[in-house]
Amino acid sequence: MKKSTREAQCLFLTLVLAPIPASAEKAWSWSGSYGDEAVELLIIGDIQVMRPDPPSGFVHVRETLRKADLVYANLEGSLVPSKGAGLDLPDKNQWVHPGPEGVLALTASNIAAVGVANNVAYGRENILQTLELLESRGIAYAGAGKNIQEAHRPAILERKGVKIGFLQYTARWYIEEEQIATETEPGVARILSRDGVTIDPSDLELLRSDVKKLRQEVDIVVVSHHNRDGGTPVQFGRPSQEPRATARSDRTKAEEYQKQFAHVALDSGADLVFGHGTHTVQGVELYHGKPILYAVGHSAFDQPGYEKSTDGLVVRVVLDRNGLLRVSFVPVTRDENNNVLMLDPKTGEGARLLGIVKGVSGDLPLPIEGQEVVLLESSSLRTTNRE
Repeated sequence: MKKSTREAQCLFLTLVLAPIPASAEKAWSWSGSYGDEAVELLIIGDIQVMRPDPPSGFVHVRETLRKADLVYANLEGSLVPSKGAGLDLPDKNQWVHPGPEGVLALTASNIAAVGVANNVAYGRENILQTLELLESRGIAYAGAGKNIQEAHRPAILERKGVKIGFLQYTARWYIEEEQIATETEPGVARILSRDGVTIDPSDLELLRSDVKKLRQEVDIVVVSHHNRDGGTPVQFGRPSQEPRATARSDRTKAEEYQKQFAHVALDSGADLVFGHGTHTVQGVELYHGKPILYAVGHSAFDQPGYEKSTDGLVVRVVLDRNGLLRVSFVPVTRDENNNVLMLDPKTGEGARLLGIVKGVSGDLPLPIEGQEVVLLESSSLRTTNRE
């Protein structure tokens, strides 16, 4: 193990013995009864926790996360010591790596699996150190590895006899030579779209292959990717060098390539597709009866410059060996202390966020049952109290 890795692990060990604070609130009241064999998976948005008490970012939702059978999130940041603002990432002068202590936010809140393919997984050695730390804490991950084969390897977890597989990719990065996995170099799995409309054919073929292979190994396949959100000079070169889409004025609208990605994944055998990385929420879709959530927004996020980007969703997926029983979501924001807060979708800020999702989701009804918005429910199940 390299010296830098040892230092990171030592720093982590000094923090891991700290007591976990008590939860501030009871678990969210979900609707419906699905029996003891059903598995409840919660999907939450971008996580980047860098505070003296990392678990406190989930203080309002910790019991909700702990009560779930499985929680999956996008880990937005390398769990390595920061070199300082302006040094950790190109094109992001304020950004700093959250440090190894950020893993405490995951372990304290039942986050058993994360995706690590995103634009801020920067530096091949940083990526490896992050993976080593996740492994040391028993947290599964998808989207990165020591080479391209490992980066495309799924995270597979089993709950109540049901095997659930996760794949993750990124369509946004900064310097390919520092981030994208190759046959011989560590990094993350990519989805390349220069124009926001089409996807590189070779990446699409890898996506199809990954999903089809995973389909044979598990009962449920979940695929996600970090949205491109427009091209950048760092990623694709200056306009005189390579074509790139202009900056978008409305991030709530999915780019065309996102739809192609989701449809190809579902056609290849995935059960659910979701996206992240746009710092807001986007629309939802049922494609041949299969759910897509184009962007689930933020979860716990402490990075300077992004504290005001608070929109997000908690996605609830109830499933069994035969498929998805229910997919629903609850809007989230953050309180005055920047801690994640779930919202009733019928009133106030929760209703505003639901309005954004509905406004870019076509004619989907998206009924509210209790305190959750229902995207999909098995036709064999009866529901009550919908509004």
